[in-house]
Amino acid sequence: MSDLRKRNASLILAGICFGTTGTAQALGPKGISPLAVGSARLIAGSLLLFLFHRSATKSLAKISRQDLWLSAIGVALYQITFFSAVKSTGVAIGTVTALGSAPALTGIVAYVMNREKPTKRWFFATLITTFGIFLLSTSKGISDFNVRGFLLAIGAGTSYSIFAVASKRALSNGVSITDAMFRIFALGAVLSAPLLFVGNMHWIITPRGLSLILWLGLVPTALAYMAYAYGLAKVRASTASTLILAEPATATLLAALVLGEAITANGWIGISVVIIGLIYLSV
Repeated sequence: MSDLRKRNASLILAGICFGTTGTAQALGPKGISPLAVGSARLIAGSLLLFLFHRSATKSLAKISRQDLWLSAIGVALYQITFFSAVKSTGVAIGTVTALGSAPALTGIVAYVMNREKPTKRWFFATLITTFGIFLLSTSKGISDFNVRGFLLAIGAGTSYSIFAVASKRALSNGVSITDAMFRIFALGAVLSAPLLFVGNMHWIITPRGLSLILWLGLVPTALAYMAYAYGLAKVRASTASTLILAEPATATLLAALVLGEAITANGWIGISVVIIGLIYLSV
């Protein structure tokens, strides 16, 4: 397998890991604030990334303050808006809208920040996957459309795009994967730490609460973002954002299989279209 295909596969794997986030939240303790969940995820993830960072070879290049702050603000805002969107709309629709908007938004942000022009293959793959996302997001009918949840999900997609472009720039400047991800998530954890105290904190010391934090910190954060950064280092930010559309497809499947959320025929067609778009872009 060529290096580019390995990195594409790494991005798809990251998307699959990301796709477990909403289901994990739904299986966690009831009645907890999505803001507290997002903060706990960043804190746990940054601690695990620190362990990876300690065992890895240090890079000579240092991440710039601009890229560090933009990435950290993006990742912190993403937690707030994403978990709130999922709570408002459900796992499948919230994840689909948030990540479905990311490729187009990342293409725009990458052009504004770096003058990075998207490729034709990215354009066609994004059209294909966006159509699949549209089928998924409207699979339950227009009458169930949640405006607040939709706006929160778009905010999550925008926040993710800022993180993707800024962290990509840092990696392109020679900053190592572990160094970049640890520093970004550590600052993001500090920025979001006050949100940990929103609502009742008793859930954190329950077995279900601890399991939720451990899963969110390890799988969709530490492992997923290491895989994501490995792919992002040599792939355009706009392309990476399209490849991780494996996340909403995974989230929709898990929501159906684990949480019992119904998937209509249009939903299954949407998942298939997303997969076709991912294959087209990654090969």
